[in-house]
Amino acid sequence: MYGRGFSVQGGRVINATGLFGTKQVFDVALVATLVWLVSCAKPAPPQPPDNSADITSHAFRWQVDTIGAEGSYLYDVCIINDTCAYAVGTLFPRDSSGRSNQGDLHNAAIWNGKTWTMIKVPYLYQGKPIYNSIHAVFGFGPNDIWFGGNGLEHWDGQGFSNEDAVNSFWAGHEMNKMWGSSDNDLYIVGDGGTAVHFDGSWHGITSGTTLPFQDIWGGVAANGQQQVLAIASDRFGLGGKYIVSLSGNSFTQLPDSIATPISLSGIWFIPNQKYYLAGYEIYEKNLLTDPVWQTDLFSYQINKYKFAVRGNGTNDVVEVGENGTVSHYNGSTWRLYSELENTTDRLLSVSIKGDEIVAVGVRNYDGFHYYGVIYHGWR
Repeated sequence: MYGRGFSVQGGRVINATGLFGTKQVFDVALVATLVWLVSCAKPAPPQPPDNSADITSHAFRWQVDTIGAEGSYLYDVCIINDTCAYAVGTLFPRDSSGRSNQGDLHNAAIWNGKTWTMIKVPYLYQGKPIYNSIHAVFGFGPNDIWFGGNGLEHWDGQGFSNEDAVNSFWAGHEMNKMWGSSDNDLYIVGDGGTAVHFDGSWHGITSGTTLPFQDIWGGVAANGQQQVLAIASDRFGLGGKYIVSLSGNSFTQLPDSIATPISLSGIWFIPNQKYYLAGYEIYEKNLLTDPVWQTDLFSYQINKYKFAVRGNGTNDVVEVGENGTVSHYNGSTWRLYSELENTTDRLLSVSIKGDEIVAVGVRNYDGFHYYGVIYHGWR
């Protein structure tokens, strides 16, 4: 049957699609969502990333699940801690006959340390909840999560609230990715070259492009200076590429030095140590001022599009992409997990924290039947 995955629960292997087959009315769904959200455990004290030259382990064990019935899709993921992670997108449960109930849209799934459960994140319109697809998620802790689609919602541990003030800058575009250093320093980028910054109030950023922003990342250098970089690109490689540095409410376009035509989809870096771009290949440089983005030779071994890249440190980097490709860099070598490769899965986003990796995307069997897919790895 389409959409079947597996999940380990209490030592038993169960069918993931069987977890989400009950239709829920709104009141029950919202209460269930709040219960699951509150259940996220408090995180352990944050540890600084290991940016040394030490080699990390490639030894991840993997669990692959589909989630949601036909028509489901996952766009983004964020690990908060080992008992709390979020995946967001478009998710449909199954009705009592086992068919996709596309009149009951869910837009997120939460990991509680044991299982993934579909939930509803509401957007309140005139005091009533409505549910739309969510494309971006970013969290500072289990009680401080931001959700973005064609609106922005915030979870504070007690309930959801709209951030309607951002709408005047957003002009109906989709929010594709978020990054921030705190609740008072949050960036959002999306379609149409749209970018905004929150520093206590919302500010629109004139980005200089109408290309859709695909990703954003930031960090603080050893000298205390913050760097925030975003990439805009047509994923088909037809409309060019655009890399910008964001500072406060302003931007600076950066030279990319990569031959065109080409498409970019992901960015991750540690300031003044290592910078990665993902797209047709994996591109890298050590300093932002280095004149050329070099193609990582390992990426030629992955003859598939690379959608996303994230890392714990320069010795602990993960890349994901087309056909279920997952690769890990340990500070010395890359490893491609060939046992995960297939012809049906497209992994669009990835998060790595400590010894855990979660990648999400879509499983497409025949061009018509879609299901959300989650790759979960533990080291």
